[in-house]
Amino acid sequence: MKSKTQIVLLTAAFLTALSFAQQSERLALPKELQGGIIPNFFVLANDNKGELYRDDLKKNAEKAKAKRIVLSFFATHCLSCREEFAILKKNKSELEKRGVQIYLINIGEDIHTYGDKVSKMVAQYAGNAFPFYFDPYGNSLRNFGLAKSADAPLPLTLILDSNLRALGVLVGKMGSDFPQVLFLGF
Repeated sequence: MKSKTQIVLLTAAFLTALSFAQQSERLALPKELQGGIIPNFFVLANDNKGELYRDDLKKNAEKAKAKRIVLSFFATHCLSCREEFAILKKNKSELEKRGVQIYLINIGEDIHTYGDKVSKMVAQYAGNAFPFYFDPYGNSLRNFGLAKSADAPLPLTLILDSNLRALGVLVGKMGSDFPQVLFLGF
């Protein structure tokens, strides 16, 4: 009888802890991301020769049969970004299995000045698990209505469906629901 009581108490404690678990902070979708597909944008490839455009996201998603596209905006000074990369890398197989494509996008750091530093950060925390790009002036965040300048709160994660419609925006340190929130929904 004592063990049943202990099980009930442990279960109650576990459920209580879950109810107080920190959730990832969600932002309301700005008007630029409501309704249709995301505004057009482009970012520089880490080799400073190629570019990634909105239409490339769609083509890549179709090719991979992805259900979700995640744009994870970061900067080298962002400690929580490093944690996010490590969690994404650790869960890469599960994310791929669930049809989630990840793109890492450096914001506000010039590729010529910060390119090596960014490359080292990505290699250290994300390995070669995901492609990364540069948006030195933060134009994509402004086009998406997520920031007025390149000084946005980071990490900032934009979750899209395969048709490039915004599903949600996460900002700051990840909660206990990360990375599941990327494929479970809002």
